[in-house]
Amino acid sequence: MIEPTTPQIPGTVPQQFRVLNAADAALVWVLKWSGDADHVIAHKLGTMPSRVTDVLSENTHVGSRDQATKMVAKSDEH
Repeated sequence: MIEPTTPQIPGTVPQQFRVLNAADAALVWVLKWSGDADHVIAHKLGTMPSRVTDVLSENTHVGSRDQATKMVAKSDEH
């Protein structure tokens, strides 16, 4: 018998992934600039890597890069 690659209990609901909001999208940029890979960012935020890619390619959350730049600049002032 072939073992399943992901443990799934019959009758359970499959794992749900979070939808990223504007604050999450800005955080995606900050994490990317700090050197995290897309899949690592996705894991940290509990979402799918494709949603991280959408933010970084600016398909979703347009303007999040500017918001992240402001966040980083603000933290550098302190």
